[in-house]
Amino acid sequence: YSDETIKRLNENIFQMDEQIARALILHQLLGTRISDTLTLKTDCLSIRENRYFIRIEQVKSITFEKAISDEIAQLIIKSIDYTEEHYGKTKYIFVKKDDPTKPYQYSMIQNQIMTMIRQEDIRDDNGEFLKFGTHIFRHCYGKKLTEMHVDDWMIAKLLGHTSTQSVQYYRKIGNKLMADETREAREKMD
Repeated sequence: YSDETIKRLNENIFQMDEQIARALILHQLLGTRISDTLTLKTDCLSIRENRYFIRIEQVKSITFEKAISDEIAQLIIKSIDYTEEHYGKTKYIFVKKDDPTKPYQYSMIQNQIMTMIRQEDIRDDNGEFLKFGTHIFRHCYGKKLTEMHVDDWMIAKLLGHTSTQSVQYYRKIGNKLMADETREAREKMD
């Protein structure tokens, strides 16, 4: 989806239940799989050399750490505070209302987003109802890293991959970026 479509979606996500909105925004900012975001533990943050780090225990793969901004850390802290205020001490940051020993389920998040998309009439650039899967946020994260010319190994590390093999999926260059990146060379050739 285009940046404008994601922006329209986020404008409506901000209006959702505050804890669900936090989970979805963190999901985007961290570039994690939704299962990894929803199973973030309340002890996932640490500070080293005046820098916040997050420990991500991937459901499908490895546990890894990466540095995060103070703003992302504050959003995580706010999420933990919310959960503690409403449910007491828990293992997970994002917990089910009827059983706070368990994390949010993907199906609950997906259902709420799809309902919101229909209610708010959110459409893609072709005028069709937005087809939504949370993995789109991970894809956008990886794609943005390639557009910033981050090397494959660093992209793999930031996404929690053990090799660079999957990075080629994010490297597929879009027409707009290709035009922007080659404009100067094309002008010289002309």
